[in-house]
Amino acid sequence: MKLFWRQGYAATSLSQLLDVMDIGRSSFYAAFTDKRSLYVEALTLFADRTRAMLDDACAADESIEAIRRFFYATLFDVPEARLRNGCLMVNTLLELADVDADLSDLAARKLGEVQSGFEACIARAVESGRLDTNRLPRELAEFVMLVNQGLRVASRRRTSKRELKRAVDTVMSLLGAAR
Repeated sequence: MKLFWRQGYAATSLSQLLDVMDIGRSSFYAAFTDKRSLYVEALTLFADRTRAMLDDACAADESIEAIRRFFYATLFDVPEARLRNGCLMVNTLLELADVDADLSDLAARKLGEVQSGFEACIARAVESGRLDTNRLPRELAEFVMLVNQGLRVASRRRTSKRELKRAVDTVMSLLGAAR
C-alpha cells in the first residue's frame, strides 16, 4: 500500500512489489493473482483506514470540531513523508481517471464513503445543537469533501503545513467553528 501510495499504480513495478513484500513471484500470484488485484486490496485498506479515522474523530466529538480532528489526524499528526504522499484515493482518481475506469470508480466510491462520514458527522453536530446552520448536512459534506480533496493535492505539491493549517482554519471558520 505504501509503495503504491508513494509512486502510483503505473510507476510501481512487480519487482518493486516483490522486494517490498519480501515474497517470490509464485507466492505473489497465489495470493493476489496480479498487480491490479493487489492495488484493489491496498486502495480498499487505505480507504477503510481513512474512514475509520473520520469515524473515530466524530465519535469523540459531537461538534463540528470533529472535522478539524480528522484533518489534524490525517494532515498534521503524520510524518512529513506521509503527508507528501497525498491521499491514495485522490491520487488514484488523478492518475487513472482516463486509464482504468474500474479503479477510478472504486476510488470515487471510497471517497463517497468518506463524504458520507462527513455528512454523518455534520448531521450529528446539528442534531446535538452544536452546529447552527440553514444548510443541509449533505451540502456541507460536499463542500468539506471538495476542500479535503484539494488539501490532499496541495500536500502532494509540497504546500507547507502552515498554509494547509490556514486552509483548515478557514474551512472550520466557514463551518461556524471558532479558533
